[in-house]
Amino acid sequence: MKYIIYARKSTESEDRQIQSIDDQINYLNRLAKDRDLDVVEVFSESKSAKAPGRLVFEKMLKFIESGKADGLLVWKLDRIARNPLDAGRVQWMLQSETIKEIVTSDGTHRPEDNAIVFALLTGMANQYSRDLSTNVKRGIKSKLEKGIWPNYAPIGYKNRNEKITIDKKKAHFVERAFVLYAVGNISLKDLASQLYEEGFRSRGGNKYHKSKLNEILRNTFYYGVMHMHGEYYLGKHEPLINKELFDRVQVVMSGKGKAKRQTHDFVYRGFLKCEECGCALTATTKKGYVYYYCTNGKGNCDQHKKYLREEKIEKLLASTFDRLEFNEDFVHFMYLADKEDLDKAQSYKQNALDALLDELKLVTTKQKNLLEVLCSGTVKKDAYTEKEREYSKQEIDLKAQIAKMQKIMDVEASTLEQQKNIFLTASRAKKEFLASDQIKKKEKLEILLWNATIKNEKIAQLSFDHAYNMIAKTENKNDFSVLRRGRDSNPRAGLTQLTH
Repeated sequence: MKYIIYARKSTESEDRQIQSIDDQINYLNRLAKDRDLDVVEVFSESKSAKAPGRLVFEKMLKFIESGKADGLLVWKLDRIARNPLDAGRVQWMLQSETIKEIVTSDGTHRPEDNAIVFALLTGMANQYSRDLSTNVKRGIKSKLEKGIWPNYAPIGYKNRNEKITIDKKKAHFVERAFVLYAVGNISLKDLASQLYEEGFRSRGGNKYHKSKLNEILRNTFYYGVMHMHGEYYLGKHEPLINKELFDRVQVVMSGKGKAKRQTHDFVYRGFLKCEECGCALTATTKKGYVYYYCTNGKGNCDQHKKYLREEKIEKLLASTFDRLEFNEDFVHFMYLADKEDLDKAQSYKQNALDALLDELKLVTTKQKNLLEVLCSGTVKKDAYTEKEREYSKQEIDLKAQIAKMQKIMDVEASTLEQQKNIFLTASRAKKEFLASDQIKKKEKLEILLWNATIKNEKIAQLSFDHAYNMIAKTENKNDFSVLRRGRDSNPRAGLTQLTH
């Protein structure tokens, strides 16, 4: 009788294999030598057997069917198959005596043996594969429900100690991609080229293809929501952008919010309107200079023929930023004063939080003691159930109160930091605006400007966005006594007072 050796492992890493291919072949060669078996060929492959379609397996069966061998040496039956189709084919070849003997480390199988035993062994291998797949899927879903990403981190993040952390080298490029594309006047191809010039590159130093940017801009992971197998889960990782920016990008990607492609990238187009008719100002290039003018969309505006040089618009807008300027030392002083008051308020909240945590521990202890009493048989089941419901309700209520208190404390702390940054951004607006390139000028205007109208080559009306508008309206910005007025009755009347 002539034998062949068949060795297989899955495509997973070596450390996850019980028996590597080399180990299997060495063992089976020793087994053949001990039993004086004639081995004529060795087949091996790295391929999962949970589904049909293994090329080497097919080649091995054809080798046997051609009559070149009639015996098979394998480490375990599960090396042959973990699916009923392949297992059935091998069993039929054994029953029809195409294969006269299958030798494994556990025993020998021949045509005259009980077919039920062979079917049971191969069926167990198939069930193991199915159970493994189910358990893996269950484990992935469990992680997702806990806010844990079970896969490789997307660009801008990295895997560290089973957690997803921000990749500081690439995160700002991802944020910038969203900000630039949300404006609606840049293609994915141009976006890829611009980010490449700014230093956004793959591990190999290559430019990311526009398809990769398309994948990034559609990924909900960046605003904190994980998407897998058609379902969404709230992640514990830190978002790189907010939901509003993500939604604006999706509108642009759908084509509804995308501006028409222009030959020139006019920096102030889209920010200015005509005071006279309300139409947007457009721009054109003449003799190397950029001019802005009313589109006269309603056909009756006398401002249409008045052209305004881009350099003059820059000066007009920059001059309005004077209304936002604060002394930065004063901003830091106000921040420290507010932080001192916040720390006192946080101290009171921390004491309240500690009391809630102690109460939660007490309830947990009561639940444990109640279970011990039930097990000892000194309390009836009905009485236990009623008391357990009472303790469970207390536990849920306490956890809700604790979560609410922690969120309030976190929001208060982060809000104060945000307020300080708003003031510093406002104070530096003019200097940074004048020193910026066109793209960064656009970004500054997106952050600061709400609307502006032009009439007779001057700014007729201008308002800043939200908190910046409140800062612009504040008089005596460097008069500490004015800004601190009312603090005795409202201990939070510092930076907070000026931005709300």
